[in-house]
Amino acid sequence: MMTKLKRNVRLVFLLFCGLFLSLLGYLTYFQVYERQKLIESSYNRRLWEQEESITRGTIYDAKGKVLAQTVEEDGKKERVYSGGEAFGPVIGYSSRKLGRANLEQALNGELLGISQQDPLTVLRQKVLGVSRGNDVYLTIDSQLQNLAYKLFNKRPGALVALDPKTGAVLALVSSPGYDSASVEQKWDSLSQDENSPLLNRALQGLYPPGSTFKIVTLSAALESIADLEARTYNTPGYVEVNGRVIRDYESFRAGNYDIKKAFSLSSNSIFVKVGLEVGKAKLFEKAQDYGFNEGLPFELPVATSRFPQFSLMADDVELAESSIGQGRIVATPMQMALVASAVANGGTMVKPYIVEKIVTPLGEVKGNSGFTIWKEPIDRMTAEKIKEFMVDVVESGTGRSARIKGIRVAGKTGSAENPHGKSHAWFVGFAPAENPKIAVAVVVENAGSGGTYAAPIAAEVMRYYLYNR
Repeated sequence: MMTKLKRNVRLVFLLFCGLFLSLLGYLTYFQVYERQKLIESSYNRRLWEQEESITRGTIYDAKGKVLAQTVEEDGKKERVYSGGEAFGPVIGYSSRKLGRANLEQALNGELLGISQQDPLTVLRQKVLGVSRGNDVYLTIDSQLQNLAYKLFNKRPGALVALDPKTGAVLALVSSPGYDSASVEQKWDSLSQDENSPLLNRALQGLYPPGSTFKIVTLSAALESIADLEARTYNTPGYVEVNGRVIRDYESFRAGNYDIKKAFSLSSNSIFVKVGLEVGKAKLFEKAQDYGFNEGLPFELPVATSRFPQFSLMADDVELAESSIGQGRIVATPMQMALVASAVANGGTMVKPYIVEKIVTPLGEVKGNSGFTIWKEPIDRMTAEKIKEFMVDVVESGTGRSARIKGIRVAGKTGSAENPHGKSHAWFVGFAPAENPKIAVAVVVENAGSGGTYAAPIAAEVMRYYLYNR
């Protein structure tokens, strides 16, 4: 009996030791790995109390224009926004009533000065009585941002413009937008608006990419079909796959085309044939190489662009649709801007960023550490061939409305079918083609032809940037 009692006591002791060690491990995990996240969480009520004693940092555009700042009058602090509707979906808001959103949320720790700092800096700030957060300088030029926003003329859509060599985001537009300065007063109407102005379409909008995805299909084909450029494809203007008829656009003429002309004129029927020859595995792999099905590293949350697992593709019909950017493929404008930037940058896709530098109250600068390679989906030779094809799209194909006088533009149009109305109009491209300085992706919802509605927006944005930077 005594032996059994000792054994039970030992088991209880070991159980409590295990529970104690589990609790210790749990607390250690949060202290080491989750501490900063909890400190900066918008659900942490102490942050609002802390904001009473700390002046929230200022957000500037690339040229030093104030976009958001905290002003104090009669002992009361107020967050003031001056960016207008073009910047609402980017800057967001910081409100006791509504909480925080977008960059105001993502950079909350920096703006309050509670992000991870070295002990010496913390000590210096305490000694000097620093009572304000860090200032943030963005990569976005507000003049370019406002121009791009106006070009949409309130039509739902999005634009991403970035430097393909560095990844710096030059413009990030979601239309319609909202003014952060009046978001509290207009919250009910904004939140109920069927055009979803609170949604950042550039980062969270998922659209079938349509023919802009032919860049990915062409990449896979150039790498896997040895004599692709020497071939001639005959098409009657449509192709039938297992009973499913996929047609070219209405004015496309039946005939013989090489792959360059088929890309320039955006032939669905020929690219379906190419995609079927490439095969499910290689097309899926190439989409993955370009960043589909993977979280995109960025300061703001970006929805994951999706390409269906080839093992789940029901038959060749889905492969055929995927080859031309239809079916179950969806992509964000940010993703497609990066696809264009990879071609522009010789096959290298760099990590995008929107924060140029952070300046502490003591004048210390935490700058962007420079470009970071994220993906290398194609080699330089393949990139140069695709660039040549994309130049032909703008010079003599479906993207002629993206031409800029005196500048060679490379691009690809898209008209993505969707079940909710007219096709979404797409354009992706970059300029100058020989030494790209800007890459863009534009989508205009339910507009129709990408060459008619998206390409002119892209051209105006690229023209302004190249002549005014």
